[in-house]
Amino acid sequence: MTQHQGAPPAPDLPAQHLPARADTPRRAWTMAFMIFVLAMINFGDKAVLGLAADPLSEELGLSHSLYGLVASSFFLLFSASAVVVGFVANRVATRWVLLALAVVWSLAQLPLLAAASVGTLFLSRIVLGAGEGPTAGVAVHALYKWFPARRRALPSALYVIGSGMGVFVAAPVLTYLIDAHGWRAAFWALAGVGALWALLWLLIGREGPLGAQPAAPDTAREGAAASPGTAAPRPGGYRAFLRSRTWWGGAVGGFGAYWTVALGSAFLPTYLRSQHGWTTGEIARAISLYALVTIVVPLTVSPWAARLHRRGVSSRRARGLTQGGLVLAAGTALALLPSADAPAAQLALIAVAFGLGAGAFPLSYETTSEVTPASRRGASLGLLVAFQTLPGLLAPAVTGVLVDSGADESAGYTLALVTGGLLTVVCGLVAALTVHPERDAPNVRPRTS
Repeated sequence: MTQHQGAPPAPDLPAQHLPARADTPRRAWTMAFMIFVLAMINFGDKAVLGLAADPLSEELGLSHSLYGLVASSFFLLFSASAVVVGFVANRVATRWVLLALAVVWSLAQLPLLAAASVGTLFLSRIVLGAGEGPTAGVAVHALYKWFPARRRALPSALYVIGSGMGVFVAAPVLTYLIDAHGWRAAFWALAGVGALWALLWLLIGREGPLGAQPAAPDTAREGAAASPGTAAPRPGGYRAFLRSRTWWGGAVGGFGAYWTVALGSAFLPTYLRSQHGWTTGEIARAISLYALVTIVVPLTVSPWAARLHRRGVSSRRARGLTQGGLVLAAGTALALLPSADAPAAQLALIAVAFGLGAGAFPLSYETTSEVTPASRRGASLGLLVAFQTLPGLLAPAVTGVLVDSGADESAGYTLALVTGGLLTVVCGLVAALTVHPERDAPNVRPRTS
């Protein structure tokens, strides 16, 4: 039942009609665990630059603005590669796509380790970003080939949970390596872990049995299965989901949430050290705290929203309003962070600002899958991730410029954090007002909102 390139895709059948292999959870959850670990490595690669910012900047003579450009360079090809590889994933088995991406990650670390300079730092981060850009979309697409629509809440959250776990684990481990052995040790460790994952995936990675589904997702649950002998409707073109306000609402909401992710990864350690005098250990604990929130929130919110939907609550209310609310709360906390003086208040705002928005990502993957035929899902998720992660290119560069343009460094950081917070609030409002899968999904009878 493994789907190979060029073979006709298996239908995304209701749970009672799944092949025996899909009814065996061991293989499906093994693949989910491997993708969970992949997400951990992915975000370890993102976090290492912020953790190594001070020794790297000192060795290479980086100003705030130049460092911001370096951090943004990771995303120079990130979104473009997410789009291109998303289309590729519609035709090529996701197991091979993920393997190729992991190999690129490991090789991308080598130029900087071989000859450290501003040029090789830019080159390394650009290539690494090109390799990591498509990962979220392809990974979720791969997971959805193992789990039918009504069982996707937890798998949808797994990639985001892995991302949080990656930061949770990476912050203390990489900080120790940097302090004890220099910043190069942290980059070597990540290159080695990426290569190990690629080897294991080559040995055990498999393609899921669930393929293209022409009808709307989870039609069995909606009671809208086609009558016997009725031809299934053909899936719409790519422009169909791109005209969907639900797709764009999830994309804009994710854009706001990712602004906090990108800003935190690049500037939070330096901000806490320079503006509040935090030690390296205190910074690592703060990052681990908000990483813990990025684990707990998707793990609880996505299944909770799915449970509400099964009980008759519309997806608009269960998923759409929840997406928007999480992003809005994160933006509000980010804007308030510069005004907090007490360490406890700072910690609480950090946890909300940089952790809470993570819950919006799996919800956006689910609402996107509701308005996209499975045969178009790889490209749809690739485009979604490409748009959502654009702040990775913009936020560090904009933040660096705003910090340097302030009357002093403190005023610059205040301007950057408040600006980012207000932008995130607006994105949360857009998501809350526009995500409405019942209205936008083809062949799905709307529920009462």
